[in-house]
Amino acid sequence: MTTKENAKKKSLFSRGKQSLGKAFYQAARIGGFRSQSMKGNPDMAVGDGGDSMGSRDDGIALKILNKSQPSVDLNLPEISEPSLLLSEKTRSLLYSALPVIIQGRKWMLLYSTWRHGISLATLYRRSMIWPGLSLLVVGDRKGATFGGLVEAPLRSTNKRYQGTIDSFVFSNISGNPLIYRPTGKNRYFTLCSTNYLAMGGGGHFALYLDGDLLSGSSSSSETYDNPCLALSEEFDIKEVELWGFVYASKYEEMVALSRIETPGICH
Repeated sequence: MTTKENAKKKSLFSRGKQSLGKAFYQAARIGGFRSQSMKGNPDMAVGDGGDSMGSRDDGIALKILNKSQPSVDLNLPEISEPSLLLSEKTRSLLYSALPVIIQGRKWMLLYSTWRHGISLATLYRRSMIWPGLSLLVVGDRKGATFGGLVEAPLRSTNKRYQGTIDSFVFSNISGNPLIYRPTGKNRYFTLCSTNYLAMGGGGHFALYLDGDLLSGSSSSSETYDNPCLALSEEFDIKEVELWGFVYASKYEEMVALSRIETPGICH
């Protein structure tokens, strides 16, 4: 009897492990398929509220993977100066979420409120220094850090969105950043105006910064299927940073350029 009971327990335990393994495999497969589909066909499911890439199940699968993401200790690329908002742990996790094409490039501070002044116009202007994907990071006065991946240069176009499906928004409230990627329901990635900067859309902005860079808001958006990224929907801004990702061969030259004001960039 003892032998039979032990064998039965082992069988149940084995089946339990197999079921759990299948569940994690299915979540990973859904997330990977969603990412590959969007890269292969960026217009797929845009404006479609059906069950394609923007389905609720896909979003849940991605969030499960995000929440279980380990604290990775990567060999991070050089950074032009310390960030006031990003710890090395946070930078590691965000680095692993960046598109492969910009991983390995060095991080250069394009703009910060503490170095360049509190000015949305200056943020837009300095985003011209290094075109391409850039990381916008916001810190509020309650200690939360959040932001998103945008496409530079940021230009004031008022009612026309800009950016690509490589964009994402993130929230770092608990110390482990959660990444929210485009659902495919729309292409409302980044909206720049002289009066505000916003990411996401479809009902509400995922992230909204007032033109004075002193206050902002965050709510759920259809673009990223995100919750509020901050601790509260309305927040006061403490710091804003914009980081560019520069080729190693151009790094020293661009860092030197970023530290001076030149007529071509500033006016």
